[in-house]
Amino acid sequence: MKIGIVGDTHGSKKAFAIISKVFKDVQMLFHTGDHWQDAVYLEQIMGIPVITVKGNCDRAVRENELLLTVENKRFFLTHGHLYEVKYGLTSLQFRAEELGAEYCLFGHTHSPMILENNGIWFLNPGSLTWPRGKETYAGIIMEYKKNCFESSFMNIDRD
Repeated sequence: MKIGIVGDTHGSKKAFAIISKVFKDVQMLFHTGDHWQDAVYLEQIMGIPVITVKGNCDRAVRENELLLTVENKRFFLTHGHLYEVKYGLTSLQFRAEELGAEYCLFGHTHSPMILENNGIWFLNPGSLTWPRGKETYAGIIMEYKKNCFESSFMNIDRD
């Protein structure tokens, strides 16, 4: 199984076109918030489940966090602003541990990250619309192999 992770798309039509092309082989897409409506549109054009949460720029009634199981692995999905991820991962780490998550997917910083800490993988896809840090990175692909997910950045040319 292949899963794509994107977020902080902020309504960019260019981002939709790139995501639908780059992630065409995934069976599921996670969207880490900030314009959760983008996830609804991506689900329609890609024809796959797109799981999303509410970000700090989203005003609609939507979950702030989700806990779900994929391939018997526990995923915690949140935008990250409620855990002050711009200042560190401590609060997010505590919440992920409390939930028993193995993978914590978040956004908000627009900075890509794949980091393992104390048995939990923290994954932030960055932002295709307004990236910070490694500007070519704008998404993550996870592939299920040998009873675990292997994660890597998608090197996306935004031009």
